[in-house]
Amino acid sequence: MKKFYAMFFMSVFLFCFSLGQTVVNAESAPRTISVQGESDFTVTPDQVSVEIGIETTGETAQVAAQSNAAVMTKIQNALYNIGLTESDIKTSSYNFYPVYDKDNSQLISQYKAENTVIVTTADINQIGSIIDTAVRNGANNINSVKFGLKDEKKYKDSAIKAAVLDAKGKARTIADGLGKSIVNVVSASESNIYIENYRASNVSLKAMSTDMSTTTPINAKDLNVTARISVTFEIN
Repeated sequence: MKKFYAMFFMSVFLFCFSLGQTVVNAESAPRTISVQGESDFTVTPDQVSVEIGIETTGETAQVAAQSNAAVMTKIQNALYNIGLTESDIKTSSYNFYPVYDKDNSQLISQYKAENTVIVTTADINQIGSIIDTAVRNGANNINSVKFGLKDEKKYKDSAIKAAVLDAKGKARTIADGLGKSIVNVVSASESNIYIENYRASNVSLKAMSTDMSTTTPINAKDLNVTARISVTFEIN
């Protein structure tokens, strides 16, 4: 019997101790407010790039390759003459392959060479002249015109800082309404940081004529920069 009572009282003691610990843990858990900070602003692009390509064909591989090299050299020299440098022009892709006869898949009818370069400049107003110069000298593909930023990290950092300030402001407003105050940060995580990738849609090869009296119009626009962060604050 004594053994039974001893076990009974021990069980009661352990139950009360466990209950007490639960209450203590509940009371010690931090009171928190979770908010999402946001920032959204626009910046003017400070660089623009265009993909310029040429396609050449020949009855032999040598003719196709040499013809392609000659045209690309002519284009690059013309671009140097309007102020661009070697560092502004980078090869994007080069493809060389046989073209088979449509009626006989075993017969090579000709060879094709494709060469694409990306031309980048900080002079936004020069892009139309770059395209026209390339077309006049043999370019037959203008694949895309992209406006961007030289230092994206700088603007991403600014967006994050602005989103943090927004989160702090929201948390303080909520805490004030509850009669509390912010005492610490429990956690923070990045939800999304985005810089708009704007590609001009009004680019075309103007009839491939060497008599181009006007410059191809290219319209730039400001780029949207956004950031979203999630922050949990501790309140008193």
